[in-house]
Amino acid sequence: MDLSTTALEPAGAVTTLPGKLGALCGLGFALSLFVGVAMLNTPRKATDQELITWWSDGTHRTTAIVSMELFVVAGLCFLAFLSALRSTLLAAEGGTGQLTALVGAAGVVFVAMLFVAAAARGLIAFAVESPANGEPLPGPDTLRYAPQIGYTITGTGGMAAAALTMAGVSWLTVKTAAFGQWLAWVGAAATAIVVIASALLSGVFAIPALSVWALATSVALWRRASRPS
Repeated sequence: MDLSTTALEPAGAVTTLPGKLGALCGLGFALSLFVGVAMLNTPRKATDQELITWWSDGTHRTTAIVSMELFVVAGLCFLAFLSALRSTLLAAEGGTGQLTALVGAAGVVFVAMLFVAAAARGLIAFAVESPANGEPLPGPDTLRYAPQIGYTITGTGGMAAAALTMAGVSWLTVKTAAFGQWLAWVGAAATAIVVIASALLSGVFAIPALSVWALATSVALWRRASRPS
C-alpha cells in the first residue's frame, strides 16, 4: 500500500469542498441580487396620490419585503463566496497577501452597504405588514424618499466597493495566474461598466455587470476546485 498516496487523497478531497461551496454561493449571490432588484420597481416621478395608492396595495408591500429578503440572502452568499475567493487568492499570492486583504475588505464593505439597501427597500412594507408593528402608511414624502436611500447607497459607495473588489481580483489573476486570464478580462470589463454606471448615477448596467462577474468567478472557482490534487 502506498501510504503517501492514501494520505494525500482525503486532504485533496477536503480542500475542493470550500471552493465548490464558494462557487455555488457566488451563483446564489448573482441570482438573488438580480431578482431582488428586478422585482421591485417603486413609482418614479409620481404624484403624492399615486405613491399612496401604490403603497396601499398589499401585493406591492409583499414584493418589497421579498426584495429585502433577497438582498439579505445575496449579502450572505457573497460573504461565503468572498471567503472562498480570498483563500484561493491568498494561497496564490503568498507573502503578505496585502492585495488579497484589500479585496476582502472591499467585499465586506459592499455587503454592509447591501444590507443597508435591503433595509431601505423593505422598511415601509415591514412596518405596515408586520403583526408586531402594524404601523399606518407614512406621508408621501417618506414614501418618496425612503426607498431612495437604498438606491443611493448601492449606486455610490456599494458599487465603488464592488468595483474595487473586482479590480483587485482581476489584477491578482494577472499577477499570480490563480485563475484563467479570461477572468481578468471579464473583471476589467465589469469594473469599467460599474464605475461608469455609478458615475452616471445609473444602476441599469451596474447590477448586470456585477452579476455576470460573480457568475464568471464562480465558474473559475469551481473549475479550480475540480482540478486533481
